[in-house]
Amino acid sequence: MTTPAAAQMPPPADSLAVGDTGGEAPAETIGQIRVQGNVAVDSARIVRTFEVPPGTRYAQEAVSRGIRKLFALGLFEDVTVDRVPHDGVVDLVIHVRERPRIAAIHFSGNEKKKTEELQKKLFLHVGETYSPTTAAMQVDTLLKFYHDEGYPRVAIDAVPDTVRGGSAVNLKFVVQEGEKLRIRLVRFEGAHAFTVKKLRHVMKTHAKNFFGGGEIKDETFAEDVDRLESFYHDRGYRDMKVSDHRLDPQADPKRLTLTLVVDEGPRYRIGTVRWTGATQVPMDELAKQYPGKVAGIYDHSKIERATQGGYAAYAERGYLYVAIEPRETVRDSNVVDVELAVTENRPSHVRYITITGNHATREHVIRRELAIHEGDLFRRSGLVRSQEALQRLGLFTDVTPDFQAAESTDVDLTFKVNEKQVGTASAGAGYTADAGLTGFVELGHNNVLGNGQSLNIHLERGSSSNNYNVSFTEPWFRGTPTLLGMSAFNTALDRDLYREERRGASGRIGRPLGWPSFTRGSLGYSLEDVEIKALNGQTTLTGLPVADSIALVGIPVGKPQRTSSATTSLIRNTTNNAFYPTKGTSQTLDDEFAGGAFGGAVNYHKHRLEGRWYFPSFVKGVTTMVRARVGLLAGYEGQNLDVPPYERFRLGGGSVPDPLRGYDDYQVVPEKFIRKVITRSISKIDTVGGLPDTLYNFSTQTVRYPGGKTMELFTVEQQFPIAGPLHGVLFFDAGNTWDQWREIQPLRLKIGAGIGFRMEIPLLGNIGFDYGYGFNRDDGPHAKGHFLLGNVNF
Repeated sequence: MTTPAAAQMPPPADSLAVGDTGGEAPAETIGQIRVQGNVAVDSARIVRTFEVPPGTRYAQEAVSRGIRKLFALGLFEDVTVDRVPHDGVVDLVIHVRERPRIAAIHFSGNEKKKTEELQKKLFLHVGETYSPTTAAMQVDTLLKFYHDEGYPRVAIDAVPDTVRGGSAVNLKFVVQEGEKLRIRLVRFEGAHAFTVKKLRHVMKTHAKNFFGGGEIKDETFAEDVDRLESFYHDRGYRDMKVSDHRLDPQADPKRLTLTLVVDEGPRYRIGTVRWTGATQVPMDELAKQYPGKVAGIYDHSKIERATQGGYAAYAERGYLYVAIEPRETVRDSNVVDVELAVTENRPSHVRYITITGNHATREHVIRRELAIHEGDLFRRSGLVRSQEALQRLGLFTDVTPDFQAAESTDVDLTFKVNEKQVGTASAGAGYTADAGLTGFVELGHNNVLGNGQSLNIHLERGSSSNNYNVSFTEPWFRGTPTLLGMSAFNTALDRDLYREERRGASGRIGRPLGWPSFTRGSLGYSLEDVEIKALNGQTTLTGLPVADSIALVGIPVGKPQRTSSATTSLIRNTTNNAFYPTKGTSQTLDDEFAGGAFGGAVNYHKHRLEGRWYFPSFVKGVTTMVRARVGLLAGYEGQNLDVPPYERFRLGGGSVPDPLRGYDDYQVVPEKFIRKVITRSISKIDTVGGLPDTLYNFSTQTVRYPGGKTMELFTVEQQFPIAGPLHGVLFFDAGNTWDQWREIQPLRLKIGAGIGFRMEIPLLGNIGFDYGYGFNRDDGPHAKGHFLLGNVNF
């Protein structure tokens, strides 16, 4: 006996009786299950989906359920089941008629839109099963595309053409595009409280003009209705609503007018705002959440901000399941009293904290940075601080916290991290006019063995610089937040007038401070030999109009000077990213005390104070950074007040300790130290009549030496992402140096401005390039490029 099934949907369960029509099927054992009629669908898949296994007792309900599951696959137009009893068992034969497959998809009638554009909007593909329902859904997708492109009168039909004996169809979409329309005017009916210009500014839909606009999008219209109503509600018109919006044709049928019908209603004032039901948050704290004044104009957005502020206050105390219901009561016709009713529930604790996404970083390295722990009362600030602390590590491209409900009111936290490549291994060679030919090898890792330790080895040798440096930093010594760092170095660098060689080692120890928050203090010690060597014999300056060489006043040339110094450092960092912060601040105070009680051949104390502030710019997606830096260098009272000239402040360039972009390295010094001298060099020696005859070459050189004992430097930067890891920077620098206190003119600064780029490249590190224009260069205003390598951040 055969049980029929409807062509498009499974029949009711009571019509699927197998074996008889008037009563329950006999309790027989199911033998074999066979499939017939299938062409493209595998028989094993059909039997598996049917879910009536052989050897079980026959049940009408199970067979009916199996037929419904086969229909749910969407692969069959018809399903029937034959019951074949024999030898005390019953075999089941499943007959299926498959839906046809799509053999080809064509478009016709499309003239304004290319077929390639329409094909990109298809979710149906050749080889898939065809059904009228999915074809209709595909038509809706194509209609939306045309509507978004300005064709509101488009019509599309899906026409199937059966081929291959009914086993396949050629699907054709017949398009009638109609005219492309644009909104040329936006008008309002019933709007009197505000000007048309102001209302048009609120909307996302704008009339077409020279710069574009005029798109016809239904979802944008719905958003505009919400924006207009919110605009009115936030300005006292509590009952305002947009009752209708329509597109009216103009004289030219291609031009439309968008008309919005507005019912403004009366304007309300706010009466009393009070909180009820609150016991865990002080009433005075909740009262501060409402940002407006009582008896002011009704503003729905302020009520929403008060509600959100209440939720935040409770979340900070662990109450995640609190309910705050604003209840508004109108009195005296246009006065609204607001009651914010609180239902507190029980506080939430953290049950489990799970870390996911860390493959190279050990879990304890992440957990030790968290400001919230298992068993703690849930606090929103702890969650935010934990996220920002993980971002500041510089090991992750993204950190996403989430929480899920646990037992009762407790929660489970999950921190999902996305690791980035933090190791660097690079080698290369290059040539610049300043540094000459240079080759380098650099190995570095900021997450050694996943423990968060930093190891860097830098080997560089060139015609004007040598740099050998090894450093290691352990941020958590013996499981405590104690930082230990050590380094050894041997560097040689040709500056503008001399060659500076430094050999030595340093160490430091640091700990976080309890107050203020986000602050770390450190102590360090450095022992180094500094040797100054002449470049091309430039060791003296006679003061005569013609000088054979340029003086290095105050520097013992060719003799190493032992420098023994102690350093202190205070750093407070609340930024949310190690390289591209978008909010927060960073303040640093560095003090160095050389000589004196620490011995050595030189005596001075040097101080740098820097502050950075990050906040959103007036342009969306752009971050503003404001930086201020001041420096002071002096000797000790009662001792020789002379300080090493090579420790003075000389601004300029992009890679010097105190960069002022748009200027050459070390170009900005006190004006009294800028002078021109005539240098003389021997060109040729001839012997004439037994007597030597010497020929000289003369040239003029500008000397900017030494630097200042005080400096100030200010920067404003606008940082914005461009594509992927590439970021752009617009910058403005201003700074100067002075020798004596009485010479300081804090508003007389050298100005530079320009554009730059930053990029973080795996295995290479951070690189950048700045191109700045120096407005106050002593050699005339012009631009200067600066390459940046290494710890380049914003």
